[in-house]
Amino acid sequence: MSEKLDKLRASLEKEKERRIKINNRIESLERRIQEAEAAEVNEMVRTAKVTPEQLAALLRQSATSTPNPAALSAVGATFSKEDSDEDDE
Repeated sequence: MSEKLDKLRASLEKEKERRIKINNRIESLERRIQEAEAAEVNEMVRTAKVTPEQLAALLRQSATSTPNPAALSAVGATFSKEDSDEDDE
């Protein structure tokens, strides 16, 4: 085989390995984002002091309208602004 073909094949192999590493990094980042989103939602639910039943009601409501403080009140959830401010400190 020619030297040029050998170099091209070696370059191809190197780039394939690089692609595998990049794909693994992408998957890892996507997993971390998903975990962070879940933790953020969990914290929002805790801050709003929403029970699983109230959360289900809110999710049903959100299918037809934008959730807001009135929607929280409608399902009996409470949201304390002071509590969330203390968590930020």
